[in-house]
Amino acid sequence: MAALLAGLVAVMLLAPDTPAARWLHRHCVEELLDLASRLERKHILFLVVGLVSIQAFAMTLPAELAVAMAWDVTAYVDLVIAGWTLSAFARVRSMKAWVAMKVRGSLRRLHRRRVRASRVRRPVESHSAANDDDPAPARVALAA
Repeated sequence: MAALLAGLVAVMLLAPDTPAARWLHRHCVEELLDLASRLERKHILFLVVGLVSIQAFAMTLPAELAVAMAWDVTAYVDLVIAGWTLSAFARVRSMKAWVAMKVRGSLRRLHRRRVRASRVRRPVESHSAANDDDPAPARVALAA
């Protein structure tokens, strides 16, 4: 069987322009890709979850009810997976915002360090708190 399949693949690869290779390519490659492109999430879920639950339900129920119950279980599993996916997206979005906030904060701190290091500090005028009776020099100039 393996030799037959290897021969068919060799025909498709070594002589792609022959009618036999085109027929093999159309039926072995293109049709399978077309079938796979039509598959949706619900089909795969029903295949996996449905077949397992059909076996469990078929022991106690008629076949029609087992299929209906399997369909129901598949819908529940699909909803759980959709909820989990939305939750994961929300967590990723919040984690992205948190990381951006932390990066912005660290960049601000680095920028402040650079700005403060290059700034010249002026001496602060000291006002004597012990002498409350004398008016301040700026107030004397305004009063005159």
